[in-house]
Amino acid sequence: MFETLTITTLLLIAFFAYQNVRWGLTSAIPKDAQARLRFYCSECLTTVKQLLAGARIEHLEGERLSFNNGQQLFIREGDVILQQPGQKDRVLHTLGKRGELTFERLSDTGLMVNIRAQEAEEAHRIACRLEVEFLEPAQV
Repeated sequence: MFETLTITTLLLIAFFAYQNVRWGLTSAIPKDAQARLRFYCSECLTTVKQLLAGARIEHLEGERLSFNNGQQLFIREGDVILQQPGQKDRVLHTLGKRGELTFERLSDTGLMVNIRAQEAEEAHRIACRLEVEFLEPAQV
């Protein structure tokens, strides 16, 4: 009786361990495509909010933003890149091969950040408005 319970317990543990690996239940990045894209957007949004909330915006192009004394935030081949003066470019996040990061000036203090993660045909989009300080060309 005891041997049967032990073997059954070991088989159940092996089964649940296999399912855990198969579905990626404890992995850092979800295996499900839609969940993975939501994860990418969420992580990128958290970082962008930390970097840009209250920042001094020096120059704004559609997909490139210069802020706080020469730092630049942009996207290259689906990777969100932070470029700081005198340092090597740093990859902050990935948004998939066709991911996008765009910036739009809404008002004198409003910056809209649009983040879109995309892999194959699946996509997820998120946006937020941040309070920033735009420098006039004479102040830069």
